[in-house]
Amino acid sequence: MGLLGRLFGGGREDAEERGGSVAAHLDALAGIDAWWSAEALRRRVRDVFFAVQRSWIERDPAIGAPFMTPELLARQRLRIEGLVRQNRVHMLENPLIEDLDFVDVTEGPEPRVAARLVLSMVETIRDSRDGSLVAGVPLASFRRTEYWVFTRGAGAWLLADVEREDEGGRHMAAPLVSERYAELSPESVLRERYARDEISLEEFEREMGRILGTDPAY
Repeated sequence: MGLLGRLFGGGREDAEERGGSVAAHLDALAGIDAWWSAEALRRRVRDVFFAVQRSWIERDPAIGAPFMTPELLARQRLRIEGLVRQNRVHMLENPLIEDLDFVDVTEGPEPRVAARLVLSMVETIRDSRDGSLVAGVPLASFRRTEYWVFTRGAGAWLLADVEREDEGGRHMAAPLVSERYAELSPESVLRERYARDEISLEEFEREMGRILGTDPAY
């Protein structure tokens, strides 16, 4: 493990342990807002990943537009325009997410989630005019770790940034739980839902009694 790895953590065991804690926290938040669900987020991350790869291969930023923040999409568009000008095609073959762990979460008015992805693929750059190889090794798959940061916007999780392992390692050192929900117990979730008028008083009392193992008495 490199220096940054020792400072911030980031090994497989660290990511797995942290990922379990963050996923549990996400699922607790999902009791208040369903879009926090760890499983739903995993599906979204995979959808975004393959859309971004396809956008690169086809040199079409419109493919990734529904999955990115406007700021990231603007940067993606500039990079793709550069490929077109240089007659280059960025080929990504057999892209695969080998491992996916959520390692950081921020609640509040600007929700954010950071996912640690271990990826493998065959990556080459070819000349768009004749298909000749410009860079890379055909058939040679390689692995790398990246941190994909998502923010909530327009009713969906959108990719806000992609960071290399040495850039994104700080997510492994961030506090696991925000101050707002330092301890998100089932009782806290239930009270929050009642405060938001998502459940009736009768439902609140019934569920609280079930959690506490007693009949409602208030």
